[in-house]
Amino acid sequence: REQGLMWVEHMADNRGMVFLMGSERVLSFWMKNTYIPLDMIFVNAKMEVVGVVAKAEPHTLDPRRVNAPSSYVVEVNGGWAERNGVKQGTKVRFEAVE
Repeated sequence: REQGLMWVEHMADNRGMVFLMGSERVLSFWMKNTYIPLDMIFVNAKMEVVGVVAKAEPHTLDPRRVNAPSSYVVEVNGGWAERNGVKQGTKVRFEAVE
């Protein structure tokens, strides 16, 4: 969980990482040692998107968060959420999460 997508230089368009955070709370991420811009999709325990940080700038320590409790964060390539219509209120279902 701590490493996330650090050091990844390329990611296929329909790939990403799901962070299973356990308890619901306001979460914060950074982009240290992350080479590609990412969308961070914050999802609550009701499986609804509570916010999206779009195209987070690589190699920064700025905190990335939304002001709503989340249980999950999905990281995908920057711009993916907009291209796929993912926004606050979107319902989420995870399949084949390992």
